[in-house]
Amino acid sequence: MAAQEKTDISQEAVWRPSPRGFLVYYVAIAVAVFGPLINPEAGLPPWVGLVAGLLVLAAVIIQKFGQEYRATSGGIKRVGFWPAKVEEIPWAEVGEIRLQRGLTQTLLNVGSLVIQDKGGAPRLVFERLASPQEVKAALEARRASSAGG
Repeated sequence: MAAQEKTDISQEAVWRPSPRGFLVYYVAIAVAVFGPLINPEAGLPPWVGLVAGLLVLAAVIIQKFGQEYRATSGGIKRVGFWPAKVEEIPWAEVGEIRLQRGLTQTLLNVGSLVIQDKGGAPRLVFERLASPQEVKAALEARRASSAGG
């Protein structure tokens, strides 16, 4: 289920990274925390594993809640909250919107959208989206309505 707020084509649509997109990080947390406990002969103290797991968890939280992707009447935005950064491309400059994902992402139904400008250069990347095909279709519909309106 995509975290999306959408009411009308003239309203702003907002998407956030999906928790499923961080599966590799969840495995890394488990290995870091439980690895030293399961195999004490590795020579890594359990507290080091716990600290490493907490650092990876902090990175996941920053990536999950630290950004959102928006489709507005003026264009497409990627808003980062930490560090604060806004990247935007107006609808008139939007070229191809490509879906990228690997095998694991396909199985989890997550992926990334690469939004190129008219010249073919990648301008924005929407990472770890749930149901990226639906997000792409919504962006294409908004682009068509902005070009027609």
